[in-house]
Amino acid sequence: MALPDLGQTLIVLLDYHEEPSTIRPLFSDPGIGSVIITCSDVPDLERIASLTSQLQNFAKDAKQDQPVTIGLKQEGALYDFLGLGQTRFPSPLSLAAGHSTESTFQVGLAIGKELASIGVNWIFTPKLDLLSDLTEPSSASQTFGGNARAATDHAIALIEGLAAESVSACPNAHPPGAVLDIFKDQEYPERADEIHDESESPEFFPIASIIARYPRNSMQFGAAIHEFPEPERSAQSIRAACELILRNKLRFRGPTVSSLAETPEDASLCAKHAPLLTVLSGLDMFRLPKDPIAQDASISILKAAMASNALPSPMVSAAAARVATFKAQFLAWERALNPPSAEYSLTTAHSLLARRTFRASTTAISENPSPLLDLAPNSILALLTPTVPRRHPDSPSDPFEPLGQALSRSGFRIRHVPYTLSAGLTGYHLPFLQRAAAVVFVLCNTSSALIESQDEVVAALHSTLRARDANPIQQRPRKIVLAASDPRDLRDAFEGWWAVCCYEYSRGALEAAAEVVLGERQATGRLPA
Repeated sequence: MALPDLGQTLIVLLDYHEEPSTIRPLFSDPGIGSVIITCSDVPDLERIASLTSQLQNFAKDAKQDQPVTIGLKQEGALYDFLGLGQTRFPSPLSLAAGHSTESTFQVGLAIGKELASIGVNWIFTPKLDLLSDLTEPSSASQTFGGNARAATDHAIALIEGLAAESVSACPNAHPPGAVLDIFKDQEYPERADEIHDESESPEFFPIASIIARYPRNSMQFGAAIHEFPEPERSAQSIRAACELILRNKLRFRGPTVSSLAETPEDASLCAKHAPLLTVLSGLDMFRLPKDPIAQDASISILKAAMASNALPSPMVSAAAARVATFKAQFLAWERALNPPSAEYSLTTAHSLLARRTFRASTTAISENPSPLLDLAPNSILALLTPTVPRRHPDSPSDPFEPLGQALSRSGFRIRHVPYTLSAGLTGYHLPFLQRAAAVVFVLCNTSSALIESQDEVVAALHSTLRARDANPIQQRPRKIVLAASDPRDLRDAFEGWWAVCCYEYSRGALEAAAEVVLGERQATGRLPA
């Protein structure tokens, strides 16, 4: 029984607060080759470095041929892309708005340096989906925009920057919905021509281009078992998708990785179905459940399946061989056991790089100068911001607090008034809107289910300000609208408003947007196509 081969296909999750000794036996039996460290708070980087060092030594002591691939996942953060080093870098959509693949390369290089310094060598980025009308608002900033060629150029630049520091990117290549629909069909073998046509679509261009350039790197193949009507059929369908599209058509030779976000969390379901079904579906690397009991049960089920040939050993050996070839491209024992140390000067340089790229991404939709340029310093400015999830555990409780602080530099009297999409504008907001000499209205929808609610808030705002404009006694306020995540929020006309877009509500993006809103500098970003 090829247990070492089986172990190399398994991904074990280790909680940041756990002692790594709890998973040490797994390095010998079944010989695990990949670990993802998960954390739900702001990690201590020295602690991460200690964990990665111990994990590599466990693998060395177990006489494994190659070092461990180690990833890092921030649970509860909106973006895994941030790198989780010392610097908060721009999102992919922000980088795309800056229209500089050189900047994207430099960001990848900086992320690579920070991750390598704490022993992390695997990062689950970039997302190869294109921005479209079907993209969930919460996922928009994780894309490089809607232009297939531009998105591909940025993805390659990011991957190259990471690779320069021996950190391997694992892109997410979720098949377009039309392809999944074909494989869900009972008659999909007879629909091969349709599969070929769909694989020629612009949606597939980034996937095909990345595979052509990096045919032996790892890639998340996001087709999930729960997307299919029957678990048993799902394995057959996903395996067919892997073989027909990735292996045969696109000539992908690297390991496929099951999407981390789409593995069922229920312990009994994982133990009984997910790991075995995942490997039978043709995916080469997959995570075990976090629960120790379910984890042991999963391994036992996999071993029993191999013993009975329900899981053919040649299939496992082929997957392990692809994993070994992938690892050989960027892993070596000397570097794994002695990772490079981070220098303070590098961290300072990375902060400056992040600031430059945030500033380059801010986009002014309106051509005229900021209407705040000639506003009296002591004027009242009403800042209306939505309640949104925190992007990161170290974000302020109100993520738009940095925007209010940045706007206050102007000498305006800032009246920061949050609103919720569920309640909309209420009597609490009206006095601020009536007295303000300027209104900055922030749009930041995080769910397609809330689009109608957002439209209602916008309509109520327009109605309130039109009533004020109609009063000849009152001076009309200056009006600015800021889309702070998804540029599609500005699809509806804001007639008479000065429109600005940043592509996330991180501190760096909001501070850069405030400079443009105040007229301190001109925006240089462009809307990603």
